[in-house]
Amino acid sequence: MHTMENRGQSAMGAAAMPLHPLQVPPSFQGVWARTLLETPAGRDTSTWVRWVQTARRHGALGRSGAAATRCAEGPGAPHSVFQTPDRIVQTGLHDRHLAVWERLPDSQGRRIALARRDLLGQPTQEQLLLCGDYLLHSAPGGTTPTLTFAHIDTARGVCVIERASDPTLDDTEHPWQLQRLGLDLARITGTGLLDGSWEVLEWSDA
Repeated sequence: MHTMENRGQSAMGAAAMPLHPLQVPPSFQGVWARTLLETPAGRDTSTWVRWVQTARRHGALGRSGAAATRCAEGPGAPHSVFQTPDRIVQTGLHDRHLAVWERLPDSQGRRIALARRDLLGQPTQEQLLLCGDYLLHSAPGGTTPTLTFAHIDTARGVCVIERASDPTLDDTEHPWQLQRLGLDLARITGTGLLDGSWEVLEWSDA
């Protein structure tokens, strides 16, 4: 399991990171599924991993059965090579491994990063990343953040949770509406869990 951070920072924590001055190239942005991991311990094609990358922030969620797994490096790490525009092969820089990442086709388009505002209107450590029709929600939760990855069905106005830190949320459906209210403010309604005001950290509809 992995929390959100700015690309280029090495620390992995639930807190929001300072904005990194360098943007990630568009070729690396979107949602990536890890389809293969080879290490000296063996070959893994069954662990579910999603890496969500905006221009300046990323987050990841991995699950093997009901257990969360850590994903330390994503498709933009050193020694990553594009086989196709939507397929990256990554080899280890300091350890022996090979990983294959494939970009989900409906994860391109808009790139949004939000931080929830508290009752005083200040941004908190709770964050939300959106790429295309997917979202990743991260909220502080003890020693590790709680994470939720969902697919947004805009036509039906719902989001469907694919995987979450809490497996009982898998495959559940929730009403969804996102509105931008100003340069730095957005509002989410309908989901219950995500309802409220959010600070706009990034917003691109391209």
